[in-house]
Amino acid sequence: MKIPSDMKATNMSEAQALKLSAEELRCNASDQRDLIIADDLSQAADDFLRLEHAPQEGIGGELVLSDDEIPAKRNLNRINLEASMDRANLAHKNGVLSMALDTAEGVDASNAAEQMIAHQMAVAHRTALDLIAEAANIRDPIERCRMINTASKLMDICQKGLNTIHKVRNGGQQTVTVQHVQVGDGGQAVVNGSANIRGTEKNDRGV
Repeated sequence: MKIPSDMKATNMSEAQALKLSAEELRCNASDQRDLIIADDLSQAADDFLRLEHAPQEGIGGELVLSDDEIPAKRNLNRINLEASMDRANLAHKNGVLSMALDTAEGVDASNAAEQMIAHQMAVAHRTALDLIAEAANIRDPIERCRMINTASKLMDICQKGLNTIHKVRNGGQQTVTVQHVQVGDGGQAVVNGSANIRGTEKNDRGV
């Protein structure tokens, strides 16, 4: 990455180069002048990354620019905006933009990672159903089974994506409740409840 001579970034690569150079200069600074130059480099990068108008969160959490003086929900810069545009463009190229945004909205995606998983789910869903529809028109049973199996794997990927979002939000913890039913003399049932949390089982007697 090349640092522009006037220390002004005009694109994301130059801004990144300025940031990295500033950090390297701070680590190897020999005097106060080096620290001042590092601050100037970092400031030049921030000047490019800072947006003139605060973007707003649209459908599916993706960003849209607006001239309205409405405060953004979070501190956003050009990196957030370009990443959002990249996600939307990729979904559009795969023919699932509306579905991807609707999926992200449906799972209430709260960050970039959840948005990407939602978009992947949309792509997997679209491709799986396309394969199923195409398989119905194929006479060769082997080829038909191959396409159906591929579609099944894509459906599984879609469901795993939803499970991943759930696990991330819940810290990977699972609570399983098990009930033991004991029938004593006279046909009376005694129910002992137990909970298994993180693999540790305790019943109502603390055993």
